[in-house]
Amino acid sequence: MQQEKTRKFGLLMSIAMIIGIVIGSGIFFKADDILIQTNGNIMMGCLVLLLGALGIIFGGITISEWAKLTDDAGGLISYAENAFGKLFAFLLGWFQSTVYFPALVAIVSFVAANYTLALFPFLGSATYGIWLMTLVYLIAIYGINLLSSKLSEIFQTSSMFIKLIPLFLIAICGLIFGNPHAIASHSITLPIMLSSTGAIVAVAFSYDGWAVAPSIGHEIKNSKRNLPLALIISPLIILTVYVSYFVGISLMIGPGEIMKMGDLAFSEAAERLFGPVGERLMLVAVIISVLGTLNGLVVANIRAPYFLALRKELPYSDKIGVLHPKFNLSILSTLMSFVMSLIWLGIHFLSLTVPSISRFGIDISSIPIVIMYLFYTGLYVGVMMRTAKGLIHNKLIGYVCPIFAILGAFMILYGGLTAANGVIYLIVSGLILVSGLALYQFVVCKKPKNSV
Repeated sequence: MQQEKTRKFGLLMSIAMIIGIVIGSGIFFKADDILIQTNGNIMMGCLVLLLGALGIIFGGITISEWAKLTDDAGGLISYAENAFGKLFAFLLGWFQSTVYFPALVAIVSFVAANYTLALFPFLGSATYGIWLMTLVYLIAIYGINLLSSKLSEIFQTSSMFIKLIPLFLIAICGLIFGNPHAIASHSITLPIMLSSTGAIVAVAFSYDGWAVAPSIGHEIKNSKRNLPLALIISPLIILTVYVSYFVGISLMIGPGEIMKMGDLAFSEAAERLFGPVGERLMLVAVIISVLGTLNGLVVANIRAPYFLALRKELPYSDKIGVLHPKFNLSILSTLMSFVMSLIWLGIHFLSLTVPSISRFGIDISSIPIVIMYLFYTGLYVGVMMRTAKGLIHNKLIGYVCPIFAILGAFMILYGGLTAANGVIYLIVSGLILVSGLALYQFVVCKKPKNSV
C-alpha cells in the first residue's frame, strides 16, 4: 500500500491536538456538577477527576505501544489491523468516518455558535441565526484545513495556549487568594466515595477525544518517537489543568456558592479577576477553546475516508485515495467528511426543532463515544496479547497500564449505557456497524482475487 510520507507536523502539534480537543468548553462549567455529586467535598472532587483521567492516562500509555510499532496512514485503523486484522480495522474506520468524527464536528460547531450568540446576542435575531453561525464556523474551519495545513497547525497550537490562560489564572489566583479553610475539613472516606460515584460519570466525557492524534501519525515528524510522547505527556497536562482549575475556583468562590451558581460560577470567577469585562473576556476564551476543539476534530475527520480508501475498502477507493498535489489532502475525502458532518448537523437540527423527534431527547454528542471505547478496549487487549507473546517486555506497560485503561473505558461505557436513551444510542451505533459490515462484504470480500 502506497502512502504519502510528507512530514509536516511536530511534537507540539501532536500535543496541541490532544489537549485542544479534550479541553473544550466542558471543563469551564464542570465544577458545580462535580461538587453537587460529591456534596461539596473538594478532596473527593479531585479524586473523581483523577479516576476520570484513568482512561486517558493509561489509555495513552497503552496506545503509545501501537504508535511505536507503526506510523502507517490510518492511526487507530492501522493499530486495529495489527491487533485483530482487516475487518476489525475497517469497522473502526467506518465508525470513525460515519459517526464519531462527523457527529462531534457537527455538535462542536453548534456549541461554538451558541457561545458566539451569547457574546453577540444580535446575531441570533435572524431566523435560524444560530444554525447559520454553525455553518459559518463549519465552513471556515474546513476552509482553513483545506487551504493550509500550516495555518491549521498555527491555529491549533495558539488556541491551546489561549484556552489554558483563563484556566491557569483561576487556578493560581484561587490557590493564592482563596480560602484554604474551604478544603481543610474535607476528607475521603469509603461512604463518601460510594455516594460520589455519579461524579465519575459527570466528568468522564470531559476527557474524550484524546485518541484523535494518531490520525495524523503518518504526517508527524519522527512519528514513532513524537506521537508516543504526545500520548503520554498530554493526558498528564490535562489532568493537571483540570485538578488545578477545580481546586482554584473552589477555593476562590467556595463549594456552597458554586453549587448555587451552577454554570455561572465560571463567570463569577472571571469577574472577580478582571472586573465587569471579565465575563466577556472569558467568553471569548471559551469560544476560541471550542473552535480549537473543532479544528482538531476536522483535522482527523477529513482524513478518515482517505484511510479506508488507501486500503481499497470503499467504493471508488482509487479516486478517494488520491492526494491533491497542491493541498496534500484528498479532496473527495474532505468533501465526504463535510457532507457527513452536514448530515449529523441536520439530525441535530431535527432533534431540537421538530417536536415529534425532540421528545425523544436525542443527543448526537453521546452517540459516538460509547462504541469507540469498545474499539479502544480491543486495542488495549491487543497490547496485552502482544505482551503475552513476548513482543513487549515491559510488564508494567504490557499488562498493568492496559488493565487500568480498560477500567477507565468501562467507566465511560457504564456512563453512556446508563444515560437517558443509552439503549437508543447503542442501537443506532449497532446499525451503523452492520451497514459497515455489509459494505465490507460487498467491496472487499467480493473483490476479484487478482485485484490490487
